[in-house]
Amino acid sequence: MITRPTTIPALREWVATSGAFTLAPSPRVVVRPGDAGALEATGHTIVEDLRAATGASPVVTVDGEPGAGDLRLDLTADDDELGAEGYRLDVGDHVTISANAPAGAFYGSRTLLQLLGQSDRVSAGTARDWPRYPERGLMVDIGRKAFSAEWLAARIEEMAWLKLNLLHLHFTENMGWRIASDGHPEVVSEEHLTKGEVRELLALAARRHITVVPEIDAPGHMGAALRAHPELQLRDNEGKAKPNNLDYTLPEARQYLVELVEEYLDLFPGPYWHTGADEYLLNFPPRPGGPDYGAYPQLHAYALEHHGPDATPKDGILGLVNELNALVRSHGRTLRVWNDGLDGGHAVTPDPDIVVEWWVDLEGPSPSEVLAAGHRVMNCGYFPTYYINGFPGGPDVTLPDDMPMLPKPRAKELYQSWAPHRFHGPIFLEGRNLAAPQEIAADEERNLGAKLHIWNDDPSAATVEETAAGIVPYLRAMAQQAWGSAPLVASFAEFEPIIAEVGGP
Repeated sequence: MITRPTTIPALREWVATSGAFTLAPSPRVVVRPGDAGALEATGHTIVEDLRAATGASPVVTVDGEPGAGDLRLDLTADDDELGAEGYRLDVGDHVTISANAPAGAFYGSRTLLQLLGQSDRVSAGTARDWPRYPERGLMVDIGRKAFSAEWLAARIEEMAWLKLNLLHLHFTENMGWRIASDGHPEVVSEEHLTKGEVRELLALAARRHITVVPEIDAPGHMGAALRAHPELQLRDNEGKAKPNNLDYTLPEARQYLVELVEEYLDLFPGPYWHTGADEYLLNFPPRPGGPDYGAYPQLHAYALEHHGPDATPKDGILGLVNELNALVRSHGRTLRVWNDGLDGGHAVTPDPDIVVEWWVDLEGPSPSEVLAAGHRVMNCGYFPTYYINGFPGGPDVTLPDDMPMLPKPRAKELYQSWAPHRFHGPIFLEGRNLAAPQEIAADEERNLGAKLHIWNDDPSAATVEETAAGIVPYLRAMAQQAWGSAPLVASFAEFEPIIAEVGGP
C-alpha cells in the first residue's frame, strides 16, 4: 500500500499530519534574510516554475513570515544526513523547505511541484529526503545524431523534474562533430550546436543544479575529426588508413587533440572532462591475444620509446590518457573514461584520480578492480542503462549466435532487478547469465551512481521525438534507482501508473 505521497523518486521519509496546503493565487516565496544571497538564483527559478506549472503569480521576498498558501525557503536544516542535495519538506497551511545547500532547496521544490501537478490540495505532513548516490543522470549521443538545443533543453527540464543531476554530452563521433569550433571549423558537421546555444544550455543546467560533462572521444571514434586530416589517421603496415583512429604516435596528432580539448575546456566550466579512450582497435567479438596490434608496428615502437622495454602497445594509449588527465587537471577538471580502455598495459598505470565509467564485461577491469586501483566508478553497465537506437555497433555488425544482445533492455529490469551497485555487461540477457553480473558493496562510497545512455548507432532508427518518448519510463526508473529511496511499489507494472500520475514538466 502506498503510504507516502506519489513522487518520482519516492520520498525517503514521510510523516502525515492533519490538514492540507493550497497554493495561494499570488504566493510569496519567502527566503530567510540570512540565506538571501545563497538562495537568490534558486528562489527565482522556483518562482518561474511555479508560474509555469500552476498559473499562479508568485514573487520572491525576504520580508516577513509566510502566510497560508506561501512557500518558505531556508538553509537552516542543520542535518548532516541530508547532505548537499537533501531537504526537509514541511507541508501545512504553508510549505517550508529547509536544506543545507541550494540544491536541496531546489529538489524540495521539485517534490512540491510534482504534488501540485496531481492536486490543488497537498496533504499535510513532513518529509526528509536525500539521495543515495551523488551522480544520477543521462548521456546523449549527439555525435552520431544531431539533437537541437530545444530538444536538449527539454531533457534538462525533465531531468530536473526527476532530481537527476548529471548530463553527459557525447558530442563527437565517427559520424559527426556537433559543437561549433573556432580553432578547427573544418571538423564541424553541418548540423551542430553553436557555442551560444551551448552557453544557454549550460546556464539552464546550472539553474537546475545539473552538471554537464562534455566528451571528445579519443583516440578512437575520431572519424569526424580526422576526415579533414587524413595525414593524422592511423595506418597499418601496408599504408591502409583506419579512418576513425588518431595516430597518437605523431607529435602533430597529439597537438591536434590538445588544441581541440583546450578549446572546449574553455566552453564548458564544469568539474569534469570525458575523453572516452575506448575501442581504439575494436576487439569485438573478443579474440585471444586482443586487438591486431601487429598490423600497426608504430604503436609498439612508440610505447617502447616512451614507456620502456616492457611496454605493450596498449601502454601508448594509457600514456596518452594520463597526458590528457594532466592537461585537464591543469585546468582544474577531473578526467573520466570508459572502463574498456584501461586494460592491456604493462608499463603504464592509469592515474587513480581518473573516474572510470564501467559499461562492459567483455574486456577492461571489473568494478572491483577499478576500485582496487584507486578510482571512483560509475555504473554505466550495458544492461540495463544502454538505450540504443539501431542495432548495437551499427547495421553492419554481426554477433555470434551464443552472444545475444539487447538494443534496449526493458525498463522492467531497470526498475525491478537492477541497482547501481550491480554491474551487468553486454552479454547479460534477461537473467541468462552468459557473464555473471558483478556486484560491489551497496554502501561503497566510491560508487558515484549511474546514468541512462542514449546511443544512436543507427541515426535513422528513431526520430528525436520517438527518442524523447521512448526514454520516459527508463529515465524515471533510473531516477528512482539512483536516488536510492525505498520504491513506492515493487513491480514495474505498478510503477507505470505512477509515471503517468507524476507526469513531467
